[in-house]
Amino acid sequence: MPTLNEAELFQSAAAMVAAVRLLTLGLARRQNSLVSFLFVTALALLVLSFLAPASQEYFRVFLVSTVLFWLVSFQSVKEMFALSMIEYPGIRTAARWTLYVSLGTSFLVSAALTLSHWQRGPHGAVNLYYIQVADRVIVLTLAVIVAGLLFFLSRYPLHLSRNTYVSCGFFSAVFLCQAAADLIDTFDTRLYSTFFDTCEALLCGVLFVGWALLLRSETAAPPCRVTFDAPGETDLLRQLDAMNRLLSRVGRR
Repeated sequence: MPTLNEAELFQSAAAMVAAVRLLTLGLARRQNSLVSFLFVTALALLVLSFLAPASQEYFRVFLVSTVLFWLVSFQSVKEMFALSMIEYPGIRTAARWTLYVSLGTSFLVSAALTLSHWQRGPHGAVNLYYIQVADRVIVLTLAVIVAGLLFFLSRYPLHLSRNTYVSCGFFSAVFLCQAAADLIDTFDTRLYSTFFDTCEALLCGVLFVGWALLLRSETAAPPCRVTFDAPGETDLLRQLDAMNRLLSRVGRR
């Protein structure tokens, strides 16, 4: 089995391949946050792989990349909702506000927990433990929202393009994989497990490669639709329309 460093280098290269694939296919304009997510992942893992884990430089890069990861993950989840609910502005707005409230609450809770137990190490060094706790809370909150989006994609006939389904599906799989690894790491007293982190890096790398391979040129990719029997599709579309109208009225009040 490869080392954690080797697995993360593979993940970094695979994320870069997926990002370049999105750029070369001209999809970056509509999926710019997903491209940013891929580049941040690739560059952060690449830089960290060349630094000693116990060094101050590693800590600084880790801290900056963690904050950047929060930002691009938030933007990517918001972008997925925008792409998926493009024909349902009421649902899209409600989903966006749900994302704001959920993430804002999780950030306040994690900040309160961190500040209430804040400690500084020798020579004023920041205690990494509480930063990792905050990271777990934010990532797991976003993972719950991503799971909700997957439910919508699997249940309702949204009639999206193939590339939208591919990007939303693979981003969700990668993010849930990372969140699962974070959850497993939480049960370790050190807040990390080399074995599970290595498995997560390898699996995410494979998902990034699959993401890149399944993307198609927009001119060559016909609209992809989830097929249902006619009565079932009609009922689901009525549910979506009714939900969209209700949420649109609520949003105007």
